[in-house]
Amino acid sequence: MNLKASILFRLTFMMTHSPNATKTEPTISEIALSVRKRNLIAVIASMVIVNLVYGLTLPLLSLVLDAQGISKTVIGLSIVAQASAGVLLAPMIPRLILRTGAARVMKQATLLAAGTMIALGLVQNVYAWFPMRFLLGAAAAMLWSASEIVINELADDDWRGRIIGVYGSAGAAGFALGPIVLIMTGTDGLLPFVVTAILVAVAGLPLFWLRNEAVTDGHDSHPTLLRIFRLEPDIILHHLSYAAAVEAFLAFFPLFGIHIGLTEARSLSLLATFALGGVVLQLPLGWLADRMHRYTLLLICVVTTLLGFLVIPHVVSLTVSGPAFTFVLGGVEGMIYALGVILLGQRFRGAELAAASVLFTGMWGAGTMLGPALVGAGMDILGDQSMPYLIAAIYLVYLPIFFLARRA
Repeated sequence: MNLKASILFRLTFMMTHSPNATKTEPTISEIALSVRKRNLIAVIASMVIVNLVYGLTLPLLSLVLDAQGISKTVIGLSIVAQASAGVLLAPMIPRLILRTGAARVMKQATLLAAGTMIALGLVQNVYAWFPMRFLLGAAAAMLWSASEIVINELADDDWRGRIIGVYGSAGAAGFALGPIVLIMTGTDGLLPFVVTAILVAVAGLPLFWLRNEAVTDGHDSHPTLLRIFRLEPDIILHHLSYAAAVEAFLAFFPLFGIHIGLTEARSLSLLATFALGGVVLQLPLGWLADRMHRYTLLLICVVTTLLGFLVIPHVVSLTVSGPAFTFVLGGVEGMIYALGVILLGQRFRGAELAAASVLFTGMWGAGTMLGPALVGAGMDILGDQSMPYLIAAIYLVYLPIFFLARRA
């Protein structure tokens, strides 16, 4: 290296490595991207724990009531009390979110859920649980509505499938961990309820990282739920069908497993495997949703899930095939939910998205009211072994709705 080049090199090094060297300030777009990533991480981290709690409480409450000799019909009706909150509160939640912000609504909901879990543990009486489960359902409705609004507001159309795939996988991870936590705590006494309340409180911590931003304006600043339903009836009703099926499965699969000769621990581990399928498979399926017609993918997932529930009674007891089949079924069925959220974000924005997300949650509540109640009553009449066939029938009823709406 000659002298001139050496001097130039030294000067360049000193300028770029000096403590007083001028640092490039981040641009507005870089700051906005950083805030967007932070908000996404905060919501996803919180919803992992919220879904863990949900994946824990449904089998926990059903097993506790079953141990008390409560009929499947009454167990299903107690789930109806929890789900009815989402339906009854649906008209009020959009205004609450638009007025106070999604972050504040989510923080308040976590406090409500934690307090309710302690109350459920202290008073283990089926009739006292009806109003308590209503409060738990109200908290869940606010959390899911607000989180879906935030996720869809932050997601660009080109990346929506992958972002919702990550969100869905994270939520499914929570569902998968719920039964595992329940295996460790057991279903007796106050311990599982206290652990659940602590987990709910932990879920609120990432939300302090979330900026409480207002929802952006959409095409209609005051959309009605009826108008939203008329625009996308099949997507709204798909959520009702999905909720009816998955809530009945979560509530009654442990009882179905015990009926066919599985232990409680084995039934709960298969339930965790079902949710684990959603963790792993929603990522590639989310990637696929960005590369093919999303309504076609939804139809494939619905038909595959329907057939899966017809097959699962014949394989679930097998040592290797049972968990493997349950894993795949959980991933495919989980994508039905994710595609609904993707299609909502694709179709709506701002105030319309807020109303659509709440209507989506309301349909979840309606599905949770119908699914466990009907499946529980069907199991009382036809026997516990009928559970998978009753769930398959729910998806069979949805298929004509899908085709009629797509043709319109």
